[in-house]
Amino acid sequence: MRKKPIALLLLAILISLSLVGIAARMDPPEARADITEREAQLTTLPENQQGELLTALVKHYRDNDPLKSLAYGEQALTLFSKIPDDIRKVTVLNNMAWIYVSLSQYENAQLRTDQAKQLAKASNDPHGLFTAQTMQGIIYWRKADYQTALKTFEQAQEIAKQEKNLRGIASTTNYMAIIYQTLGQPEKALDYFIRAFNIQKEVGDEKSIAVSLNNIANMYGTSGNYSLALDYQLQSRKIREELNDLPGLAQILGNIGLTYFYLKDSEQALSYLQRSLGYYESLKDQQGIAEIHGNLGMVHLHEHQLESALLQYQEALALAKAIPDTALEARINIDLANAYIELDDPEQAFNQITTGLDQANKLGIVSLSAYGLLTLAKVEKLRGNSERALTLSAAALNSSQQLQDKRIVRDAHEFRYQLYKHLGQAEQALASLEAFKQVNDEMFNSESDQRMAFLLSHFEAEQQEQQIKLLQADQALQKTQLAQHTYQRNVWLGGLSVLFIILLLLVNRHHQRKINASLNQNIQSQRELIQAVAHEFRSPLARVQLAFDMLEEQFEQDKPTRLIDTINKGLSELEKLIKEALDFIQIESKSRPLHLSQVNLNKLLGELMDANSVLYPDKAFKLEVNPSEACLVKADSTQITRAFSNILRNAARFARSQVLISLKQEKSRILVIIEDDGPGIPTEQRERVFEPFVRLDQSRCRDSGGIGLGLALAKKICEAHGGALTISSSQLGGAKLSLACPLVNRESDNKNSSTKPAEH
Repeated sequence: MRKKPIALLLLAILISLSLVGIAARMDPPEARADITEREAQLTTLPENQQGELLTALVKHYRDNDPLKSLAYGEQALTLFSKIPDDIRKVTVLNNMAWIYVSLSQYENAQLRTDQAKQLAKASNDPHGLFTAQTMQGIIYWRKADYQTALKTFEQAQEIAKQEKNLRGIASTTNYMAIIYQTLGQPEKALDYFIRAFNIQKEVGDEKSIAVSLNNIANMYGTSGNYSLALDYQLQSRKIREELNDLPGLAQILGNIGLTYFYLKDSEQALSYLQRSLGYYESLKDQQGIAEIHGNLGMVHLHEHQLESALLQYQEALALAKAIPDTALEARINIDLANAYIELDDPEQAFNQITTGLDQANKLGIVSLSAYGLLTLAKVEKLRGNSERALTLSAAALNSSQQLQDKRIVRDAHEFRYQLYKHLGQAEQALASLEAFKQVNDEMFNSESDQRMAFLLSHFEAEQQEQQIKLLQADQALQKTQLAQHTYQRNVWLGGLSVLFIILLLLVNRHHQRKINASLNQNIQSQRELIQAVAHEFRSPLARVQLAFDMLEEQFEQDKPTRLIDTINKGLSELEKLIKEALDFIQIESKSRPLHLSQVNLNKLLGELMDANSVLYPDKAFKLEVNPSEACLVKADSTQITRAFSNILRNAARFARSQVLISLKQEKSRILVIIEDDGPGIPTEQRERVFEPFVRLDQSRCRDSGGIGLGLALAKKICEAHGGALTISSSQLGGAKLSLACPLVNRESDNKNSSTKPAEH
């Protein structure tokens, strides 16, 4: 199965979601509680009073009934030609332009924005001028003229800065961020997204906050962190439902569907995508309909429903050409090429990929070009041009590594492994296979967190059910004892009965403890055995697979196809079982070797604080550091980040209003202290919080979430790095977790390394 990178699928959603956001910023919504009653009175009003009501009706129906809004807009323009009202006319023109953009009628949209700009300049209306300028940027953007769009947004932002319009500054910052992502500059894009989000929080614009939450989610999704992406998406969806924002709901439902697809839940993905398609069809948004058809094609292709996938892709391509939307057309051409590869049709696949790749290169969409290069490499392999396929896959790998798109990197390594194996180059094949497994493991770890959480949550629910049953049994026993005491007149007989019951309970408890201890020991032994077996089987299995594949190539004709397929299927199933077992155990045991490099704790804690500030907007985060101290530690960047993230999110969940992070550099170590003002943890139970799957009812509220594994993993990671994690009381009133990390010995590092270590 050939999967497209998530960045390509989410790009158009970023565009449309941000386009939806401008609707709320065109004009502050007028009071319209009685808008429907006033609408019925429109024809009875004198002409000199109709202009205000027509303008309100254009804005009222803009999102939910765009065609009706356009009809009122034309009526308003006719009226304003008789009775001039420049300010309202500019508002109507800009709202009509927005509707034409959502309907992909760019020429009509351009005409209305030109009229709005000219009139706004003449009437000295800076707000109307800003809106028209921004709309023109969106038009260039949708037509894939990214450089012109970027320049137009910069001009619009200058107008907003002169007017001190924070909403306008935030919106243009958001649009420029999406263009930077389109042009393959993810770090700059994320920086601009966070800038826009901070301004929108300051302003309190709920609709724009929902857009930014989704944009940030898409950035995390691109890096493979689907769990965090889904958190942001669900927050965005909640706001849109509260606002009854139908275009926004259409977009966010489609986006959530994509995230579920990459979490390998095709049923949920199809459900969300179909709901999104229904919204788009009711809104008559042709580009949105085309996007969803393309995404449905991707899901059907993944499920090997090739005919359904082709139908969906062809429908999407026809809509993209009709709009027209060259960027969308390019992406769907590449998708179609992958579908024809699955159908073993190299010539048709070649025609589609050359068209799509040429379009992507002309538009300058770097991520789309990388995806196209890898697809073209697959086509060349299918056509028998192995050397050409190697060259193209190397170019795709280099480009995707620069974009930090792990999905394309992983797929490129997997393709090169298969190609080297086909060419009989065993050494290169093994190297590509190891590279593929390393990247795939990194992506699988974040995806497995959710699977682990589900299993542990299910286990905990079963435990709670058993506790309820035991409690019910205990209550029944007490009632029986009371009944016996009522009827028993003999004090000695009653006393002996009570003593017998107590002894029975004690024996039962002792017996239960022995069973639990034995069960825990068996579970631990099984985990260790599975891990050991998986480690020992993995490398021999890879060699067997490679040797069998090379042996298969020796058959020139009369291949025992059925036998070969049976062996391949068995090896694949065995590889899958071993990998799943190893990954499951290693998440808990952390038995993988550490990849050490220099990590800047100042920067790392700042980034984690920013991310959690977005997730917990009602909590105040404060970071106390000394800017003059580098605070470098030698650690595995991925693991130490996970430890700090677990501790910080634990503090944020239980804090009432604030979380304090302190970073202190001592003689031989760096001390990181994370405190909260929550309910705290009793002294006698502080060590228990570091035990796996333990949650303390007395110290923390169970409604706060969590599975009891975060702090246990954080402690194991800290100890693996030679540090220590302790817990005490905070002056803020809650818990205080102190993490001590050994300080980097710079002199020894410089002697032992000829290159500068990587810094987080």
